[in-house]
Amino acid sequence: MSAAWRTLSISSESWATERDETPTIGWAYRQLRLTGRGKHVGRFSYYHTRLTSRLSSVQAFLEATRNRLDRAPFDFNVVKLDRHSRISFLLYEDFTVPFPVLLKALSCDVARGTSRLSDYSLRANPPILHRKELLLPGDDPLVLEAVRLTQRLEKLGAFTNAQKIGTRDGWNAALNALGLILNDDKLAAIPCQTR
Repeated sequence: MSAAWRTLSISSESWATERDETPTIGWAYRQLRLTGRGKHVGRFSYYHTRLTSRLSSVQAFLEATRNRLDRAPFDFNVVKLDRHSRISFLLYEDFTVPFPVLLKALSCDVARGTSRLSDYSLRANPPILHRKELLLPGDDPLVLEAVRLTQRLEKLGAFTNAQKIGTRDGWNAALNALGLILNDDKLAAIPCQTR
């Protein structure tokens, strides 16, 4: 994994909002939680930029925070945050892919002013994203098909061992154990001769 930590000075820039509340990671977290969307795992919540962009003051805060902590910004499509001081800017494959692969991650601790860039694009077994529909706005055109696929896989028991399915190889092994394969982005039975 390619990672480099660096400490940067964070300006105490104030952001005007509708409620005159100075934006912080906690503020952005609360605003996004109010949407009723997002994937919540432990203390972290994940949101696609299609959702964050609908909240202009939140999007402006996220972009400014990322720009202060990263001297070589890259495009990102998912934001991961906790309630206090941690935020990550993630780049996944296009969300038209049923289970997008994580390509890059900029992990930041705003309180400490540190960031670490990780490049997953060349890894043989990169992390993947499940339940992507939770990160998107409810009216996004990708949501309905993604919900159907998730529900079908839940009924088949594909998500029962969460610790083992977070990478591409682990996910493919879980699907194969159920006699399934993703073929052209569609779920299919594994042909008998290859089992």
